[in-house]
Amino acid sequence: MDWISLILSIAAGLLLLFAGRRFFWLVAALVAFLFVFNLFEALFGGGWLGLIVAVAVGAVFAWLATKFIKIVGYIVGALAGAAGLPLFLNLFGLDFSWLLMALIGAVAGFLLMLFLFDWGLILLTSWVGANAVAAQVNGLLSLGATIATIVFIVLLAAGIYVQSTQMKAKK
Repeated sequence: MDWISLILSIAAGLLLLFAGRRFFWLVAALVAFLFVFNLFEALFGGGWLGLIVAVAVGAVFAWLATKFIKIVGYIVGALAGAAGLPLFLNLFGLDFSWLLMALIGAVAGFLLMLFLFDWGLILLTSWVGANAVAAQVNGLLSLGATIATIVFIVLLAAGIYVQSTQMKAKK
């Protein structure tokens, strides 16, 4: 199960990182998947049930994103913040209450999407994608806080750059 978790988290992170704004329905699915998967892992230690529930919730969010873009955008912003902030703090070796950090991240993500939808989507998807990849690589290779932070920053900058150029090319 550990290798499946690793591969799925890195794949989801890379898709969020580089194609987040372009494939909003996929973003909704992946953010919901990552949030539910991490929630099950934090509360119950992971397992197949968490994977199955995360896939089901992701599928529902993908469908909802095709019908209710703005509403799902706000929810995705909240879920991205909730999934991303605890992972981000873990890169620095900070271990606060996962639930408290998830709630703070959810409020920040919701507000960002409320006021800056396009840029909020780029920033949040790049942030969550970079978090997911850096956290999994750090867990696999035990990079240490400094190297993991550098990996996170490089991935974040690459994701923002790629998605912002996609946004400019579309206009």
